[in-house]
Amino acid sequence: MNILFVCQANVGRSQAAMELYRQQGGKADSAGTKVDAPGTTLAERPGAINILGIMKEDYGIDMIHNVRTQISQGNAKDYDKIIVMAERETVPQWLFDDARAEFWDIDDPKGKDVATTRRVVQEVQQKVASLF
Repeated sequence: MNILFVCQANVGRSQAAMELYRQQGGKADSAGTKVDAPGTTLAERPGAINILGIMKEDYGIDMIHNVRTQISQGNAKDYDKIIVMAERETVPQWLFDDARAEFWDIDDPKGKDVATTRRVVQEVQQKVASLF
């Protein structure tokens, strides 16, 4: 199954979910509903420091070169499932109407401390594991 994981800024939750899914042998990508600088890497995003550190230290996954992508109907068309973790007010209506969309209620770790970010990543990891 080819999955697109979606969060708001395409920095934390969706990037972690994509990498954790891939680590288990799945095929996935990630995108955001409100990406302020599409095409930039996570290394270029100062707010990504916690998620980058946790993914590297806890899961052995280096995400510094991951590129941020803005979701659109066009780039979402080839996925079997779209898992959305973005805040509902940032989600475009077409995504609510898409039968492939599944919504996960997972807190945004943006601006949070390392412990909170680690808890969010663990929650993402548990949800991703349930897909297999």
